[in-house]
Amino acid sequence: MVMTQFCILFCSPLLPVVDPDYFDVYHIFAIRHKRRDELKKYLLDKMIKTEIHYPVAPHRQVALNKILSNEVYPIAEEIHETILSLPISYCHSEDDIYRVIEAMNDFNG
Repeated sequence: MVMTQFCILFCSPLLPVVDPDYFDVYHIFAIRHKRRDELKKYLLDKMIKTEIHYPVAPHRQVALNKILSNEVYPIAEEIHETILSLPISYCHSEDDIYRVIEAMNDFNG
C-alpha cells in the first residue's frame, strides 16, 4: 500500500522496480536522482532525513580492492552517485509519507 501510494503520487526519474508477483516491505526505499546531494540538503532543510546507503561502489571498497581494483564499472559508479534512501516505510504514517511526496514533487517541479 505504501509503495503504491508513493509511486502514484511521486514524480521521480527512477523509482524501485515493482513486480506484482512479489511483496516487498521496503525497509529501505531507495530512489535515484541525478541531483542527489542537492535533493538530500533540500529535504533536510524541510526536516526530512534521508540516508545514502552503500555510498561506495563495490569495486572501490577495501574488501574488494585486490579483486576489482583495475576494473571500470560505470553503471555501479552512476548508481552509487545517485542513490538516496527516503524515510518511507510501514513505520511512517500516511501524513509522513505525503509530506515526503509533497517535498519531492516541489523539488522536482
